[in-house]
Amino acid sequence: MINGSPRILVIKLRYLGDVLLTTPVFGALRAHFPEAFIAAAVNRGTETMLTDNPAIDRIFTVETDSELLADIRKQFRLIKEIRSFDFDTVLDLTWSDRAAVLSFLSGAKKRFSYKPKRKRLFSRSLLFTDLIDIPQKLHTVKRHLAMATALGCPSIPAKPTLYWSSKDGTECEEIMRDSGLSSDIPYVVIHPTSNAIHKVWTTEGYAAVCDYLSEKKAMQTILVCGKDEKEARLNQEICSLAKSHILNFGGRLSLKQLAVLLSKAVLFIGIDSGPMHMATAVDTPVLAIFGPSRPWRWGPCGSENIVIQKKWDCVPCGKKGCRNDGRESRCLSELTPDEVIPVIESKLAQISRQHSP
Repeated sequence: MINGSPRILVIKLRYLGDVLLTTPVFGALRAHFPEAFIAAAVNRGTETMLTDNPAIDRIFTVETDSELLADIRKQFRLIKEIRSFDFDTVLDLTWSDRAAVLSFLSGAKKRFSYKPKRKRLFSRSLLFTDLIDIPQKLHTVKRHLAMATALGCPSIPAKPTLYWSSKDGTECEEIMRDSGLSSDIPYVVIHPTSNAIHKVWTTEGYAAVCDYLSEKKAMQTILVCGKDEKEARLNQEICSLAKSHILNFGGRLSLKQLAVLLSKAVLFIGIDSGPMHMATAVDTPVLAIFGPSRPWRWGPCGSENIVIQKKWDCVPCGKKGCRNDGRESRCLSELTPDEVIPVIESKLAQISRQHSP
């Protein structure tokens, strides 16, 4: 436990969604230590999940290089910068070698991380002063918050938060207007694709969902994805298979603009991904389609959000596809629209009741 006005560094060297799921920690730290200097160290490209957050005073970005000497120079420059801030406490939420070394070299006297499952003679755990023991079957947000609890922070609602500027809002609204999206037509945002193919449902399934939403619910569907060519092709295939008109925003939005788009949506439908967690952060109802991923670890935060997943004995396996090769997951390829659409129907009915006068 620490007191006064500490200088705290939180390290999370993972992906966009992982970084977003650290935001409850910053909220807990700021509420408990209002005068503290609170900083984050994250991989370059993921800092957008934390920018504009009033609980964070500084964001350090960790940039790697494939060339060893260049990488070493970059890390030493970063370490020198971090040490200049005289942090007294570091929370490592990553549990990786790079994060452990960064924590040790930060100069902080108190360095927290997770207690490893197995004891080893030489372990990164030796670089920390305090190891937090947590249950194995715990959601990622609650795993993160265990660190804040170790510093004396009272428990808070485990929901991520996301912030954007008025400029982001204006730019997103311009894109929506230029795409012909009428303000009086409700829309559903669908994020169907990923580089992690083993997490992706069928394009035929998504096309059927888009047609259902258009024909039965009079709702516009908007597809989103990153700038990756493979993701863009999958989005385009869905548009080609569907009979209804789909707005394809794939690769057109910044992450902050996507947050604005999600905040105005009736519902988010998609895979285990960063955009799914972004939807929970902006209080948009979520219906997530999971394959081998573990919902108890990575599911959308919020008791009313829904995960659709095959009820097979082998699900969830946590592997990268049935052969663990990053390809097909039968629990997704054999999931049919007839299994998914009734769940969407029920969720939309619930949303409608909640918004009734």
